[in-house]
Amino acid sequence: MSILQGLQFGSGILLASPQSTSGNPAPNPTPLTVGVIQNCKVSFGAEIKTLFGQNQWPVDSAVGKRTIKGSFEFAQMSNILLSQLFTGDSVAAGIVEVAGNGNGEAHVIPGTPYQVVLTPPSSGTFLADLGVTFSASSVPMTKVPLATTPTTGQYHVDPATGTYTFAAADTTLGVTISYSYTIAATGTTLTAANHPMGYGPVLGLNVVFPYEAGGGNNAIGFYFPNVRLGKIDLTTKLDDYTMMTTDFEAFAGAGGVPFQSFQAW
Repeated sequence: MSILQGLQFGSGILLASPQSTSGNPAPNPTPLTVGVIQNCKVSFGAEIKTLFGQNQWPVDSAVGKRTIKGSFEFAQMSNILLSQLFTGDSVAAGIVEVAGNGNGEAHVIPGTPYQVVLTPPSSGTFLADLGVTFSASSVPMTKVPLATTPTTGQYHVDPATGTYTFAAADTTLGVTISYSYTIAATGTTLTAANHPMGYGPVLGLNVVFPYEAGGGNNAIGFYFPNVRLGKIDLTTKLDDYTMMTTDFEAFAGAGGVPFQSFQAW
C-alpha cells in the first residue's frame, strides 16, 4: 500500500552553493551541505491589499509585495561554512587554542627566580595571558606591569617568551594559568573584516526532503537561486549539543526567479 503523495518527514537536507558572479563570494566559492540539520522553516509571504468603498466589505483585494523568508538550526559549524555562506572572508592556515580547553594549566610557583616558563602544546607559540588563579581557592591573582616586582597575590608575564613571574612569598603555591597560543601547522583561522554595508555572499539554496524518495512518488525539494543568510544565534547548553540558528531571505535576482519547487510522482 502506497502512502499519500506529498507527505514529508524529518528535518530535510540543506545544500548551499555560493554564487561566483553575484554578491561578494569568499575565495574559491565552494558548495556545502549544512551539517546536522535539526529543523528548517520556510515562509512564503504576501501582503494582501484591500479596496473599500462606502460599505463594510471590500470590493476587491490584490496581492502586494511577496517575500520568502526562513530559518534553519544546525549543529556542525566550520570556518569554511562561516566564510563561504556568511562573511565572504578568506580562511588562513593555523589556529588559536586556549590552554586546557579553557580550564588552564596547573603549575607550582618555584623558587628563585619564581618563574614559570610556559611550553604550549603541539610546539605552539604563546599568544596572550588570560589570567591566573590560586589553584586551591580559585581566587584570581592580580597582573602587574612587566617592570614591577610582584608582591603576594601578584604576577607579571613577558608576552615575548610566555614567562610568568610571581612573588617570593607565593613560592610552592599552586596556580592555574590560562593563556592562548597559536599553532601554525594545523587547523584554520577565519578573520572577519569590517566590510561596507551590503557586503556578503549570495547563495543558491536547495532544501531537499528525502522522505519516501526511494519509492519514486514523494521526492520533493525547493531551490532558491538567490539567498542571503542573516544572523547566527549560537546557543550553548549545560547538558546538550551546541546549536546554531540562522535566518535567510530569498529574492528573484537578475533571472527573475525567486524559487522553484520539484516533486516526483
